[in-house]
Amino acid sequence: MRPELDETQALPGSDRDAPDKTATLPRRDDAPTPSGDVATGTRLGHFRVDRLLGAGGMGEVYLATDLALDRPVAIKVLPTTTTSGTARERLIREARAQARVHHPNVAHIYFIGEEAGRLYFAMEYVTGKTLAERLADGPLPVHEALEIIRAAVLGLREAQRSGFTHRDVKPSNLMVDSHGVLKLLDFGLASGAPERASDGPVAQTTLAGTPLYMAPEQARGEPIDFRADVYALGATLFHLVAGQPPFKADSVDELITLHASAARPPLPRGQNPRTAIAAIDGLIARMMALSPGARFTSYDDLLQALDMASAEHTRPGGFWVRGIAAGIDMALVSLAQVLVQEPIMGGGDVKGAITVPLIVLFCTLTTARWGTTAGKALFELEVIAVATSRKPTLWQAARREIFVFGPLIAMAWLGEINKYFGAPIPYDLPGIFAAVVVFAILANLAYSSLRVPGKRTFWDRHAKTMVRYRTSRRPGPSS
Repeated sequence: MRPELDETQALPGSDRDAPDKTATLPRRDDAPTPSGDVATGTRLGHFRVDRLLGAGGMGEVYLATDLALDRPVAIKVLPTTTTSGTARERLIREARAQARVHHPNVAHIYFIGEEAGRLYFAMEYVTGKTLAERLADGPLPVHEALEIIRAAVLGLREAQRSGFTHRDVKPSNLMVDSHGVLKLLDFGLASGAPERASDGPVAQTTLAGTPLYMAPEQARGEPIDFRADVYALGATLFHLVAGQPPFKADSVDELITLHASAARPPLPRGQNPRTAIAAIDGLIARMMALSPGARFTSYDDLLQALDMASAEHTRPGGFWVRGIAAGIDMALVSLAQVLVQEPIMGGGDVKGAITVPLIVLFCTLTTARWGTTAGKALFELEVIAVATSRKPTLWQAARREIFVFGPLIAMAWLGEINKYFGAPIPYDLPGIFAAVVVFAILANLAYSSLRVPGKRTFWDRHAKTMVRYRTSRRPGPSS
């Protein structure tokens, strides 16, 4: 794999003299190389240059000292070999785009200016490693990779709200600082404007991106929106977990073709649980869908899916706690029935036929109102709707409880009917059927209680809900 496949370079061809044309193609032999000619000690405004940090086709980055506030900053400077007016406009656009995005996961811009013919801007100096540097040591743990992508989504969502599409999401543009906070870097290819609707497609006046992670529609030069960044995030997530990009090739053209038409290889399991990898692989499949319409419709939807794939945010309730919680709920209903039915209804032989429907009603109402029941609340369990990660609707709560207890209600009343007509079912079929139902319930509880995301009982899958331990992390508009 050639290094330039992970870089954004100048576009060869008929427009080779237009330095503003950027695309995911190999660097030309005659392309200008970073000069690094800003000497140590040079003053740019009230900043003193200390040393060169790195360089690329979009500019050179130096460590500098803010003399006014006595703090380290990173300064991005156009190379002296770049004289294009469009290159200047691009640097200004990058600074303004990044300055408008106020979010902890986006590196902050402090100042933009010009000194001795050099255009520059000063930004937050992030101490840490980029994900590209961390990947040199191998793949990341699954939970850490999901946390990193989640933080990147929050930063990109804020950029979208400000009217910008990043267009160059990749491991080298994501840095984890010394405090463990992810920072989204390099808005040099950001497209859009604050005045433009952030959810509409943006026409590409220049081709831009990085071939290892670029969405097919972006490579074709079509109008793009945030879903191109979602695709790049999916490819980045694959790289973080697998330790290698989803596609490899010896040329950029071949790589672009693979992204546009080839089936993505499955995510290797490594040392991770099979079910955990399956959940992430399904997530990546949707993020990297060939058609933008098949990807997530919003960053909020993507956040929901990330949390559902993460055991850190969506830890299923355990077998024993769910079983004991259900027992407590049944005991409370039985106690209420004794206190109410005996004095009012005078008892009777239909206690069993009444108790189960009362349990269904009790669990339905409390789940829809508070997202939990009395028994579940004792163990910090909650019932959530998968689509929203919030408490289920009344209809969802009713569906899950009816699916659990419906067969038991039917058998209890069938037994009472047979007793009334004096024609009991032979071989105690109601008892046998009830035993089978109870076994199925316990087996589903055991299956769904495995400590991996994505495990749900059949009634939760039908009602589109799940039971998890309470969490204060709720993805949504204010996350």
